[in-house]
Amino acid sequence: MLRVLLVEDEPDVALVAATVLEDAGYHVTVASDGHEGLEIALQEQPELVVTDFMMPRLDGLEMIERLRLAGFERPIILATAIPEDHLPHHPAYDAYLAKPYGTRELLALVEAFRTQLGF
Repeated sequence: MLRVLLVEDEPDVALVAATVLEDAGYHVTVASDGHEGLEIALQEQPELVVTDFMMPRLDGLEMIERLRLAGFERPIILATAIPEDHLPHHPAYDAYLAKPYGTRELLALVEAFRTQLGF
């Protein structure tokens, strides 16, 4: 079963996204900020990370940068309302998901990575 780490500080968004992913058969762990997400990703090594950009304590881009520096090579999806070409810098995330996103968009992207990873 594909393990997904969802890093999202908006409780309602996190609840809906986690529920949709779990209903589709994924194992989901939720972190409420980038610092918590960084710790969980490094400890649990999920197969896929979906992270928001604008979060307290540590934003998504900084979290991604730290994960990559620590050797985390698994796919990361960055979700944000900021257009991709307006992001301050582009660390090595693997896909961009524009917020607000629909559940079909989220599932399609996660499914594409699931297939790519061979799960």
